[in-house]
Amino acid sequence: MALNFTVSYSFSPSTTIASAQVNTNTTDVANVFTGLEALTKSFAKLKVDVDPTTSLEVATKAYVDHYSTWRRPNLLNTSSTVVDVESGLDGTSGDCVMLFPDGSTRNQTTTTPRKMDITRNASLSGTKQGGLRTGSAAANTWYACYAVKATDNTTDWVLVGDTVMPIQANYATLNSNFGTSSWVYLGTIRYGDNSTHTTNILAFQHNGIRMEFTNGVVTTNSITQPGILLATSASATSITWTYSAGTGTTDIPNHINTGSISGVIQVNAGNTAVDVSTGVVLIRSLGTTTVVFPINDTQLTASASVNVNAVAVKLDLVLRGFIDPVLGVGSNPLL
Repeated sequence: MALNFTVSYSFSPSTTIASAQVNTNTTDVANVFTGLEALTKSFAKLKVDVDPTTSLEVATKAYVDHYSTWRRPNLLNTSSTVVDVESGLDGTSGDCVMLFPDGSTRNQTTTTPRKMDITRNASLSGTKQGGLRTGSAAANTWYACYAVKATDNTTDWVLVGDTVMPIQANYATLNSNFGTSSWVYLGTIRYGDNSTHTTNILAFQHNGIRMEFTNGVVTTNSITQPGILLATSASATSITWTYSAGTGTTDIPNHINTGSISGVIQVNAGNTAVDVSTGVVLIRSLGTTTVVFPINDTQLTASASVNVNAVAVKLDLVLRGFIDPVLGVGSNPLL
């Protein structure tokens, strides 16, 4: 048995939608999406349920918002006594914006406060100038560079050099010396090559976490190499440099654990088997020859050595550069 159904509709529109209403509603929707897009462009405007209220929450919110568009500037080698800071990173020539742990930013456009002159002391107020935090520069010494807030206004900062390194154990000291949330670490430089230029800032190329020395250091064996002379001997079958944490002559600052060391060997005519830390290289020479063996990205917390399986020769160990892990990816605004 088949069932047949008939369905009929009757439609009589009784409401007229004006074009103005359609346009208004469409515009409202577009405004909503435009607002959402603008909102997501700023990390600081993203929230879970409520706006931050405590001072820590407010500072963190401000810091994260600025951090999305800010890059820590590199140090620049200006002369044998002066270090400058990269500028113009915000797109404006001469600007040098610094982001501090409390979320505030300061733009230093004047060069004198921004340049750390190792022959003078820093001044954080009045006529501001960059320099050492205290005392006079010591030969063959490491110095950490910090951007520090000026104390007499809310707009300036000063570049300060110090032998207090940026490790956790020193945070309280740095806060005492510079003020809580008032300093930003920018990098570490070396004053003196432990060879022929013991009172010069070593020329360098700074790029993020990497610092490479570009100075010409002449060792006691008259072999020109860039870097810091760690050990030398005019006549030996082996030479060793042993790690020591610190800021002195052959010390390595204790926030640095990776670097590039070169073994420099001057051999005479004949065949010489050379063992450089981990590998054996055979030198075949017809006359006096200088050979440089790079030991790249080695752990600086251990010793480095060159052993020559032959008669005594001239040997050197030179630190060519290092990786600074404090300048790595990420940032800690809660020191």
